[in-house]
Amino acid sequence: MRHELSFDRLNQLSAGVYLMMGLLALRFVDLQVIRHSYYAKAAERNRTQTIIQTAPRGRVFDRTGNLLATNRPAFSLVFLPSLTKNQTYLSRLAKDMAPYLKKTDEELLRELQVAFETGSPVRLAENLPPKTMFNLAELRTLYPGVDLVVEARRYYPYGSLASHLIGYLGSIDSKTWLRLRDRGEYRKDSRIGKAGLEKLFERELRGRDGGILLEVDAHGKLQGILQQMDWKPGMDIALTIDSKLQRAAEEALRASHSRTGAVVVLDPQTGAILAMASVPDFDPNLFMIPQDEEVSARLKSLPEFNLAAQGTFPPGSIFKIVVAAAGFNEQKIFSAEKFFCPGYFQLGPRTFLCWDKKGHKLLDFLPGFAHSCDVYFYQFGLKTGADLIEQYERKFHLGMLTMGSNRKEDERFSLPGEKKGLISGPGERARRKAHGGDWYQGDTVNLSIGQGELLVTPIQMASLISTVANGGSIWKPQFVEKVISQDGHDIYQRKPELSGTVNLKPETWDLLHQALIQVVQDGTARSGHVSGIKIGGKTGTAQNPHGEDHAWFVAYAGLPGKPPSLALSVLVEHGGHGATAAVPIAKKIIEVALKPNDRPPEGSLPKEVPPKNGEQE
Repeated sequence: MRHELSFDRLNQLSAGVYLMMGLLALRFVDLQVIRHSYYAKAAERNRTQTIIQTAPRGRVFDRTGNLLATNRPAFSLVFLPSLTKNQTYLSRLAKDMAPYLKKTDEELLRELQVAFETGSPVRLAENLPPKTMFNLAELRTLYPGVDLVVEARRYYPYGSLASHLIGYLGSIDSKTWLRLRDRGEYRKDSRIGKAGLEKLFERELRGRDGGILLEVDAHGKLQGILQQMDWKPGMDIALTIDSKLQRAAEEALRASHSRTGAVVVLDPQTGAILAMASVPDFDPNLFMIPQDEEVSARLKSLPEFNLAAQGTFPPGSIFKIVVAAAGFNEQKIFSAEKFFCPGYFQLGPRTFLCWDKKGHKLLDFLPGFAHSCDVYFYQFGLKTGADLIEQYERKFHLGMLTMGSNRKEDERFSLPGEKKGLISGPGERARRKAHGGDWYQGDTVNLSIGQGELLVTPIQMASLISTVANGGSIWKPQFVEKVISQDGHDIYQRKPELSGTVNLKPETWDLLHQALIQVVQDGTARSGHVSGIKIGGKTGTAQNPHGEDHAWFVAYAGLPGKPPSLALSVLVEHGGHGATAAVPIAKKIIEVALKPNDRPPEGSLPKEVPPKNGEQE
């Protein structure tokens, strides 16, 4: 029995040995054949180390050559374990350098030990202030493997100027890193475009990093230099914006009643964006400085929301431009036809008020438009009809992206997150099945003064007044003028792009221009008059059930005898009335653009002209 048991055990042992040999053979095949490429690359990584030299990002200019985003030298402290003889001095190194890096001895020691054990270089600190750099420069002579390197760091000379358009850089998150790491163009500690132009044109702006490829032994010790790779700077980009107009718009918005709003200024002859301001804004330089947890949390709450393209509001009385175009062009009403305004309008059991409760009395189109009489337009809209008004909303491309494109390659030239707004009318309501899909005369009354379900963005309203200014051409708003390669050649040059055309009778255009000019000469926007400049515009007050009303003003302006050279929209969120809140902002921008020698000091707003006869629209 004992021999039988021994024999069984021997058989079991032999089987175990054969099994182990089989597994080892399979493992050998796996290592040598199946996964040879993987382990060959791993061995190569263990044999080499790379010291990265970060390439400068491409610069960003405004239309006149002012630098909006550039680079400046900054010092980083790096630790190269391949130049370190042993681990015994790491504690002393951590103790001596930690105070200058605002870290504890333990924190720094952990970083050094990880680098030493893996043999991988590590950046211990970046963007060092001069005093810290000075102190570390003395210490580095005592410690092999510690060095100061110069890197190109992103810098925005004007801080928050055009921040929503330019964007900012940030660290690569884990999800993005998984997508990018195999390209070989990024490191885990690389900075990448997170918003605006910096994100849209990351590929062009980034450039190509350089570096030094080192040969090391199995212990991570330096054996020699294998290769030196030169960096290649990113491409430069010139924008269409004028930094003087941009600054004027932002300063005026900050000085407004609510300090919240948006301005869009377009060239009505080409669609070029001359200024796009959204306040509150942010300083993108803050994202380039290492911050503690409290500051980092505040940075995440910064106002990245671009009110100019993403904020949707009722247009209020500036929509009367569309209503007038529909009624006159389709001959539903004539300019000499008069309506009486007692301060209210009765429609069955419902009473609709005029903004001026005293009433405007008997008036025809030009004074009705200039003084923005609501009762006049209630009746104008009912005679025109909601179906026709809705058609003209679509003619003027309301409810559409101003910068939208069906071509994938054009997406980078569009503003991320731009909102379409909302068309209002019987057809649209039936399509959305809102309110049961039914449309009532009271809805037409509300629509006639830009209220109800209608929602627009500031850039849509700038496009609307631009289309009126040039006589019907809907130009796609553009913000990139050109992209310039490293050798100075233009690889992209902006060309105006027509999105559509509004065909109105010549007499309709003439009547609209006459009415818009009268608004500024003797109507609700007369405080925006600038001597020697031809200005047409329309004020608006958008009712807000959740607080103070929103203030609007749209306008075009130019030198006498010449086509209008700018068209703009101003929105002051919770600003109250367009005449008192939005018009002064537009006036300042027009003065900066067309009367630079007469403009008021930086940061000041033109004095408001008190409304006449209680006008506040």
